[in-house]
Amino acid sequence: MIHRPHEEHKASPVAYLERWNLHNEIFGDQVIFLGALETEAGLRPVIRQPAIDGEPATDEEIPSFFTDSGWLPFVIEGNLAFFDPERNLVISGTHRGNIILMADGLHAPIDPRVQPISGSLLDTVTNLCAS
Repeated sequence: MIHRPHEEHKASPVAYLERWNLHNEIFGDQVIFLGALETEAGLRPVIRQPAIDGEPATDEEIPSFFTDSGWLPFVIEGNLAFFDPERNLVISGTHRGNIILMADGLHAPIDPRVQPISGSLLDTVTNLCAS
């Protein structure tokens, strides 16, 4: 995940919904916000996402899935992430459990973290991609 050291790593409810909106836009998914559920830990957003049938993508397939679409790879805190320099977006959480290889040979991202970045985070990611 990409965040400044002094920031909370969990998204606010609004940021969480904005990230799902970006996910829908970028990947053509149909994740829908249904409401919020009150829990002991506070309100939790409830979403509905179409089921994806398949197998986790391999560690070799994941980078190709993103770089073939123009995303630039970089590593942060030991994790592989991808950057879209045209839109200043980062996708992290790109591990095998979040990218599914479907029977038709296509890949479906099911829960990566999509977020816009700016300022010093943008500078850091740009430098990581140039290395």
